[in-house]
Amino acid sequence: MARQGNLFGWKRPYRAPRILAHLTDCGDHGCVYQPGMRMVALFTCPRCQWESRWIEMPSVTACRKGIACEPCNAERAKAREDVARPHTPQRVSSGRAKKRQNRIASQSEP
Repeated sequence: MARQGNLFGWKRPYRAPRILAHLTDCGDHGCVYQPGMRMVALFTCPRCQWESRWIEMPSVTACRKGIACEPCNAERAKAREDVARPHTPQRVSSGRAKKRQNRIASQSEP
């Protein structure tokens, strides 16, 4: 069975993938946690070598998923914002519109 084409030419907008910082160290510090949190974890970004502080996480599975690297994602968001600005074309005025403006201006003067 063939894939169905896009209905009416509409494509679902996808968000840009995040750059994740991966788990470096994880454990239980034996102190009191916030409700729902059972682990503390340390993350490092392989791209920019950014290292997080110790972050409380709910489980080992959540730790293994990783967290978004703050410097890399901020840099990509800024670059994407600069490149993807929508261009609004300027309205081109015709000579006829200029003549009309001059005529109106000359009528309003005493």
